[in-house]
Amino acid sequence: MAIFKRQNVWWIDYYVCGKRKREKIGPSHKLAEEVLHKRKVEIAEGKFFPNRHKSASKFNVVADLYWENHAKHKPSIKAAYYTLKPLKAFFNDKPLDQITTLDVVKYLNGVRERASAATANRHHNVLRAIFNRAIDWELFSGQNPASKVKQFRVENSRTRFLENQDITRLLAVCDHEIRPIVIVALLTGMRHGEILNLRWEHIDLANGVVHVLKTKSGEPREIPIMPRLRALLESIRRGDGGRIFAISSRALNRHFSKALHLAGIQDFRFHDLRHTFASHFVMRTNDLPATQKLLGHKSPRMTQRYAHLSKGHLQVEMQVFESGWANILKAPIFDPQIAPASQPGGITRGNPERGEVHANNTGDGIQSAEGAEPQGPKHLRL
Repeated sequence: MAIFKRQNVWWIDYYVCGKRKREKIGPSHKLAEEVLHKRKVEIAEGKFFPNRHKSASKFNVVADLYWENHAKHKPSIKAAYYTLKPLKAFFNDKPLDQITTLDVVKYLNGVRERASAATANRHHNVLRAIFNRAIDWELFSGQNPASKVKQFRVENSRTRFLENQDITRLLAVCDHEIRPIVIVALLTGMRHGEILNLRWEHIDLANGVVHVLKTKSGEPREIPIMPRLRALLESIRRGDGGRIFAISSRALNRHFSKALHLAGIQDFRFHDLRHTFASHFVMRTNDLPATQKLLGHKSPRMTQRYAHLSKGHLQVEMQVFESGWANILKAPIFDPQIAPASQPGGITRGNPERGEVHANNTGDGIQSAEGAEPQGPKHLRL
């Protein structure tokens, strides 16, 4: 560390994490000494932030950079696009270092009031990511104000699915454009976007596999092609490339809403077809790990919402457990014909009103006081 003068201006020279730093101080040598000493203390205490002297970037500028260099290259591009608009409208050109945790809380409370807790949490995720990228890109040197805010509790208990008769009614009224899409959803559990992004290159009929590449988690997965799905794909195949379903997301939702109305099905979304697949799969197979893999859930916790539908699952497990007692519990659990004294170690009681309960001399069990009539159950043995 050193102090030097250049063109009548004093500079200080020091190193931070192996990197050389130089600061222009001014005409005062004494001030240069004081600043250098202060930098030494900051570095030693881990409180040195080299970018804090820079003017903080404005939120809307950083939000645009976040979109161009990060968000639009992620699988959740659509969610980020629609979330950035209200974020930019609220924080506008406010410098990042002037956005407080309270500002974040106010914004998220407003989103929750006009939308839902789940939507507010998604906005929270994007806002936190904007600040994290700003820190990574050395556009902001403070603490992330969004990281201090806890997310809202979301009751994600909705598991709406169709019974067999509902599925029959729905398929009967679906038009030719969406009927194959609905069937694919019912047979695979794929998401709305995953189905619309399917291309013929992703279908491996030779090996019987659908390769789902664009997923919510960003991790590809494979779904086996069963005979009914194979027959459907072969019937609609018109070439070896391009999208399988040439319909927009908005048009699909419009046609699907019409079909639900004609079928008399209420409170149902296209995503609930995924729940329908998972629910029927679990009810027929009792296999939650396989369900998790087919749905592409990262955590078993997401798949546990279908556990209660596995009606025979606990019964099968209890049968396995009970079979382990086969050689131990051969005798009756309760036999009222056996006399108290005939079974060493049996349980007998004295007069309960007098509190007479005594152990026998051999230590084999507990028997009643002399002359007292046994009360309650006469014998219990395994």
